[in-house]
Amino acid sequence: MKERTLEDIRSEGFRIVDLARESGLNTKLIGGLGIAAHDHRSLPAALVREFGDIDLVIGRKSGRQLSDFLTEMGYEANQRFNALHGAKRLLFYDVEKQRQVDVFVGEFHMCHSINLENHLEIHPRSLTPEYLLLTKLQIFEINHKDLLDVLRILYMHSIEGQDPDCSGISLERMNQILSSDWGWYTTVIDNLKKVQAVSGITLNEIESNEVKSIISKMIEIIETEPKSTKWKARALVGRKKIWYEIPEEVNGAR
Repeated sequence: MKERTLEDIRSEGFRIVDLARESGLNTKLIGGLGIAAHDHRSLPAALVREFGDIDLVIGRKSGRQLSDFLTEMGYEANQRFNALHGAKRLLFYDVEKQRQVDVFVGEFHMCHSINLENHLEIHPRSLTPEYLLLTKLQIFEINHKDLLDVLRILYMHSIEGQDPDCSGISLERMNQILSSDWGWYTTVIDNLKKVQAVSGITLNEIESNEVKSIISKMIEIIETEPKSTKWKARALVGRKKIWYEIPEEVNGAR
């Protein structure tokens, strides 16, 4: 008999990854629920939002196992979509509660690509904060919801280093990507400046100044990091050539 899913989506997301871990499956939350797993202090009311779906990431070799696991948990697989795209992405539904589970297999790909295969071991429920940041900041046409999610990550973390509880953002890990890929770097810097602007009209003065200071330090560190030869060559072309992809809408029709 299939299990009944929980009404509260945050509790349900946590339940999925906790039970998966007990079953030997290393899947992690990303998206809004992944960010919510990193609330290390009280959340400003302006950053509170509802969650619509559950987003997960799993290693490339574990997609089929996770598919079986989610089916046992009470989710309905999108058989057609999963047959066509299962090597990179899987879709499942909680039909009763009209919720979707979107599973990224091995990597997160939208406007840029980020390999997550080797970053699933650190936090028990989610990606580390810097990789959550990258999944949001790599969106060229970033929307207000995503800007608020970035604000939430930055408000909850320092950039002084990576602690065992993931209370710090590792700029060293971010720079491994940004200092070798001009396109990635450009989209991230552009979006950090947008977040900085939004913080002033979203948070109170004290909260906003705190986040703006963090962003200024981040940009300074990212910009002064030595860049690869490939990065420098692409920088010569600059914005004359498109440096990002526009992701196709996922057709999740069952």
